[in-house]
Amino acid sequence: MKTLFKPLIVLLCAAVAFSSCMKDDSAEREAEQRRQQEAIVASLAADKLKIDTYLAANPSEAPGGWQADSREETFSLLGKTVKTGIHFEVVTVPSEEDDEAFEYEFSSSTGPVPPKVRVNYTASLLDGTEVQSGENENIDFATFQSSSNVYNGVWIISFFPKSYRVNGEDVPYYGLTAKGLKKGSHIRVIAPSYWAFYDKKVGDIPANSPLVYEFEVLSIQK
Repeated sequence: MKTLFKPLIVLLCAAVAFSSCMKDDSAEREAEQRRQQEAIVASLAADKLKIDTYLAANPSEAPGGWQADSREETFSLLGKTVKTGIHFEVVTVPSEEDDEAFEYEFSSSTGPVPPKVRVNYTASLLDGTEVQSGENENIDFATFQSSSNVYNGVWIISFFPKSYRVNGEDVPYYGLTAKGLKKGSHIRVIAPSYWAFYDKKVGDIPANSPLVYEFEVLSIQK
């Protein structure tokens, strides 16, 4: 009888130890995720102060003025919901012809269909220092993210529409404007560092730097 129970006890102890390790790993992962969420919320709060100061010193001359992104991010482990902190102004809208000539599409299997665009753009620090730019830049949204030292989430948020119509229902997306940018669109976007390069130094851009982007769309196609 003793011989029979001995291996069973060993297996039971091993199972308990394994379960304990799994719980420890899970707790560590959750603690790390909580730290990451706390860092992001703190970063957004710090950048909000900088961006509010910028907005006060740089009033918009665009017809609709500076607009705040209405979208919110949920940080479940902290029990918090926080605005994205992005602001934008629409300088120029497409002509009626250009507006009707292109429409962003959504695939039920793959999501938003990425367009190809030709664009003039700049990115500047809040003090006005230009840190990135491009003229007649050809961008394929299907592949551009591979050049992460230049392009980032601000591009997607700026270009794509706020929602898509799918099976008769509106599906929310990350965009700022109702229809997304099209040929003739000219827009400025102020983004907290979290949506740009966050805590990485990229070229002349210091880590944790809010950025002001300007996009002028020259052409767009599927």
